[in-house]
Amino acid sequence: MTEFEDLLEALNQGGGRRPGQWTPTACSVWREATHDDARLMEAAVAVELGTGRWVRASDEDEVRQRLEAMDEATAEVRAARYLP
Repeated sequence: MTEFEDLLEALNQGGGRRPGQWTPTACSVWREATHDDARLMEAAVAVELGTGRWVRASDEDEVRQRLEAMDEATAEVRAARYLP
């Protein structure tokens, strides 16, 4: 199993989670995750919200692209905030 698959398995622990939903178990896993894994979980949930379905291991590239887009959007806002 890849690290990404492990992350998805942890996100879905406890069952009953709908796509894009943060359950108490998912939140607990997020709090205990490394910074990079937590950010990847956030991107996975964002993809789920956009697609209406659970992220699968085969969606890893899409999730990483979403994370990159999230980082770019954050950088743009920060840059705009600090313009003279």
